[in-house]
Amino acid sequence: MPSHAPATAVRGTEFHDLPRAVRHWASLRGASPALTFVDYGTDRRGVATTLSYAELDRRASAVAAALAVHCRPGDRVALTAPQGLDYVVGFLGCLYARTVAVPLYAPEFFRSNDRLEAVLRDAEPSCVLTTLAGAQEVTTLTRATCGHATTVLCLDDPPAADGAAADTGPAAPGDIAYLQYTSGSTRTPRGVLIGNDNLAAAARQSAEQSGLTEQDVIVSWLPYFHDMGLITGIAMPLLAGARAVHLAPMAFVQQPHRWLRLISDYGGTWTAAPNFALDLCVRRITGDHMATLRLDTLHTLCNGSEQVRSDSVLAFAEKFAACGFALSGHAPGYGLAEATLGVTSALDGATIRTFDRAELADGRVRRCPPGAPQAWQLVGCGTPLPGVQVRIADQGAEQPADRVGEIWVSGPNVSPGYWRRPEETQRSFGAALLDRDGRPTAPVWLRTGDLGFLHEGELFVTGRIKDVVVIDGRNHYPSDIEVTVRSALDGMPVATTAAFPLIDEKGERLVVAVELRRAPGAVAPVTREEAVRSVRRAVGGRHGVEPYEVVFLRPGAMPRTSSGKVRRHACAERHRLGTLDYLETEWWTS
Repeated sequence: MPSHAPATAVRGTEFHDLPRAVRHWASLRGASPALTFVDYGTDRRGVATTLSYAELDRRASAVAAALAVHCRPGDRVALTAPQGLDYVVGFLGCLYARTVAVPLYAPEFFRSNDRLEAVLRDAEPSCVLTTLAGAQEVTTLTRATCGHATTVLCLDDPPAADGAAADTGPAAPGDIAYLQYTSGSTRTPRGVLIGNDNLAAAARQSAEQSGLTEQDVIVSWLPYFHDMGLITGIAMPLLAGARAVHLAPMAFVQQPHRWLRLISDYGGTWTAAPNFALDLCVRRITGDHMATLRLDTLHTLCNGSEQVRSDSVLAFAEKFAACGFALSGHAPGYGLAEATLGVTSALDGATIRTFDRAELADGRVRRCPPGAPQAWQLVGCGTPLPGVQVRIADQGAEQPADRVGEIWVSGPNVSPGYWRRPEETQRSFGAALLDRDGRPTAPVWLRTGDLGFLHEGELFVTGRIKDVVVIDGRNHYPSDIEVTVRSALDGMPVATTAAFPLIDEKGERLVVAVELRRAPGAVAPVTREEAVRSVRRAVGGRHGVEPYEVVFLRPGAMPRTSSGKVRRHACAERHRLGTLDYLETEWWTS
């Protein structure tokens, strides 16, 4: 695997907004491929369509010209198109027209529209961009949801005003480029304000950390409405003048080998995925597909968006070593929408360390042997991206290394706040931090709501503040407990787990929910009672707290965000109300 140390300056990343970068590459290397989308919806073998930089610029300009007829700079424009080239063109067209893009997903019959409706009501778009296939459904949804007239334009029905966009002038750095709606893992979706300067900074930071050049090929299946897919799949390669190769998220989930196949076919050098994608590849990619994969061109696999697990990292590296992938290619990272995605990323592969969980529960960091009774194996999330500062805080005061606290972030990528939520903006953004000498710093800090610590210069994340289970005065981290539960149920078809508190007049007690998946041919020769005993014995022995309840859920019953994260708070509330889809039978033994 080639070494790819970060470059001091990546060509093209000096631009302070994405439109100027795309137009630069269109004038300099117009015939070079910018984006390739491989569609598996019409042909299972995949049909590839490519836009050059010149074609991308021309089509985005045409969309901007159409938007200028219906919108003014600063108006919101919702994107409700399927994953594909049209979506990318529409997003760029919004930026060209200096409107505020609202990246969303297209309505689908198997997905609830509740979140989509909530975002449309909150954003109040003047225009909605979609495709001909979904125009009728989008129009109906928009009319029923928005309390004002909203124009619906089809991206695959080119407007008559094909050509240069209306001259709205260059975007100012502080102008809002788009609203990134959070996935709502702990509350209703909120629109994070992302300025043109935030967007360019985030793309530049990721490109520089990985040392990207025009020769790089970024392969991505991540959804565009999610910050990780938008920044790493679209903004980062376009800013650096590189090539991006995309497929739809559902195409990956249906056949995980397609992702790695495209890396092989196109000589992919950079890719990203949340942790569950590694597990899916290890579990479902068979020997026949393995024999055709070549991953030795891949210098970076960024792992983020959810807790990075050491067993997933090691299993992926072990399985695909024969295909040319090395453990040094893993780049675990940490980020959040409020920071326009990136905060930290690993430079030289995954760092795996073992810590004493009892000490972590008390806020202290102490290494211990992997086989120790209280051992908790964590994957480091790397060092801050260029221009980003990270501090660990407790009650507004900076903590030294090897102390657990809230992760605070500052940098040019940090959002100015939330759309129409001044109180929440005040709580989360622009906080003042007392440094270790007791001196106040400038009020530029974002309070992330995540817990973690700095060890040997690297960030380790332990969980969300609001997810921590406190029993008898001790902190217990759900992500740690959930790993123990999966290990205790090894051999059962476990899809995901959630650990959360049950709070009533008796105090706070631990509940564990286990969602099972249908695995053809897989037989778990255990009864429900045996499975519950295994979980209680493992969690009690390792964490010093025995679950009050262990419940099993049907496939797909676990509450999740739009990006697939488990919604622990929603799971706890539904369990309290008794509305979870519990599994009453033991079908997994038959």
